[in-house]
Amino acid sequence: MNNLWKRTLLIGCVAVGLLLAPVFAAEGQVRNLLSVSVATDQAGQPIVELLANGPLEFETLVLDGPDRLVIDLNGTISRLDDYRFPVDLAGVVQVRASQHLVEPVPVTRVVFDLMEPLAYHISELDDRLVLSFGDETANWPAVVSTTTEIEAVQRPIDLHDEVVTEKPEAIEPEVIEPEVIEPEVIAEETERSMAADEIDRLIGESPSLAAPAPSPEAQSGVSGNFESRRIGSGSANYTGKRISLNLVDADIKEVFRLFHEISGLNFVLDPGVSGRVTIVLDQVPWDQALDLILKNNGLDKVLENNVLRIASTQKLAQEAASRQQLKEAEELEVEPVTMTRTLSYAKAAEVELVIRNGGVLSPRGRVIVDERTNTLIISDIPKRVEPLDQLISTLDTQTPQVVIEARIVETSRSYTKSLGVTWGLNAIADASRGTSTGLSFPHNASVGYGLNLPGDSSSTLGFSLGNVVDSFTLDLELNALETEGKSRTLSAPKIATQNNERAEIEQGVRIPIVNTTATEINVEFVSASLRLIVTPQITAEGTVILDVVVENNSPDFVQTAGEIPSIRTQRAQTKLLIKDGGTSVIGGIFTHSEGANELGVPWFRKIPLFGWLFRSQNVNKEDRELLIFLTPKIVKFS
Repeated sequence: MNNLWKRTLLIGCVAVGLLLAPVFAAEGQVRNLLSVSVATDQAGQPIVELLANGPLEFETLVLDGPDRLVIDLNGTISRLDDYRFPVDLAGVVQVRASQHLVEPVPVTRVVFDLMEPLAYHISELDDRLVLSFGDETANWPAVVSTTTEIEAVQRPIDLHDEVVTEKPEAIEPEVIEPEVIEPEVIAEETERSMAADEIDRLIGESPSLAAPAPSPEAQSGVSGNFESRRIGSGSANYTGKRISLNLVDADIKEVFRLFHEISGLNFVLDPGVSGRVTIVLDQVPWDQALDLILKNNGLDKVLENNVLRIASTQKLAQEAASRQQLKEAEELEVEPVTMTRTLSYAKAAEVELVIRNGGVLSPRGRVIVDERTNTLIISDIPKRVEPLDQLISTLDTQTPQVVIEARIVETSRSYTKSLGVTWGLNAIADASRGTSTGLSFPHNASVGYGLNLPGDSSSTLGFSLGNVVDSFTLDLELNALETEGKSRTLSAPKIATQNNERAEIEQGVRIPIVNTTATEINVEFVSASLRLIVTPQITAEGTVILDVVVENNSPDFVQTAGEIPSIRTQRAQTKLLIKDGGTSVIGGIFTHSEGANELGVPWFRKIPLFGWLFRSQNVNKEDRELLIFLTPKIVKFS
């Protein structure tokens, strides 16, 4: 199978070369990029020389985010042994060169990574291009802000340039995508090694996270200390080259060989990896296709430097658990150290609970509380000392205080009007007064009438009318009263407390209530007082959340039960947000009562004009209003 693979690859390469030869001939002679060298001039500015086997045709392009100068060498094939050349001079970070296009015309792309836009100059010398950077030239064109797409346009698989994260609306890139029909037919690409940060971006790391520049060890292919880690976990963002696959009962090991050729990654298979693959995919990123094949066969992958190791999910999980156990065992071998922290604001017992339940202590960690000095004594391995110290410093901070002032305003207005009348008449006809009736019967007669409808009087007007012989008398008395009253009561309890601490203030009386039974006498006290209960919470924006209860109770000795007065209650309970120093009305009660009554003699009290002589009237009006205000103020310590 391996020999068949190699023969197929060789035949494919030859066929591609024969097909592309006429195209290259039509465009001109194909050049080879032989070397890239970096030097400095007398002023210490970098000079980069591109050497080929003949004159070079080139195009330049300026990109931003990050700043780059791009030179495309048309009709050129890269023959370089390396693709990255460090510079680190005068704002030029490095030079990268790789094969950008193979067909229809080969293009080698040379990218200059810059720290900032720099002036540059290009000199053509026979078979060389010489680039110099300095202030004496001013040919840095306007930056093409939408050309980050250029890195991916018309490129089969370029594993070294940046991953495309933005696409301009005005450009519709034409991406050449290989179609893989069978494992023996592979995409055209040169096998190469890559730095781990570039592989991360291609395999599934978020493209929005810019990868740092590779270390010198990574550039030279020498790996330092690194940790094995899972890649492409979570909601993967697939950025690999789009491919099409049509595999029927293919050996999974040969399929991974195919992905090696497509991606340029080094694959290592666990001895237990086996199976057959049947899959049909159209225009799917290769990294997504790889994940689908792995999941379908119960496999997973781990990236170690630039090597992709594939094994069963269970085995990788066991290895991860073993590494974690080994790491914990190595930590436990270290001798513990002891530290003491005397707390200023927090209670040591409360902080001790947070430390024990916060997962900061190692299995060898111990915490002791000295309540007398409010001190924590902590013993743990050195690696855990600094996180513990930071946690304690965060908890042992000054707690701000809040002053809460409540104002209870009660106003009342009353009006009373009372009108009344009292009158009577007497008439006597007899011979003694010379006013006999002149009849034999009745010879004497008397008539008397009285109407008594008095009002609540503050003034009285009386009349008495009669004749000289006192045979007829009329007595009339008018009563009138009008009262108007206004009252205003202000109660203003104020209390200060720490953040998230409950506070209570009360002022008033307690009324004793005696309960008597056959065997004992119980006395209970009921509060009739002004009371404020509040719990403040200071937010990060500087506002205050108040959980508050306000009561204003008073005894009413007019309405009693036996000798025990009733209690008039005014109460509000709420939770609200108020800015520092602001005032908010948390409650208001308005009552209006109005009444009128009339007493009189039936029918006569409704006589026009004279009906008032036969009736009395009482009118009562009363308005009451209750408002509760709250004002919190944060106390700032200098």
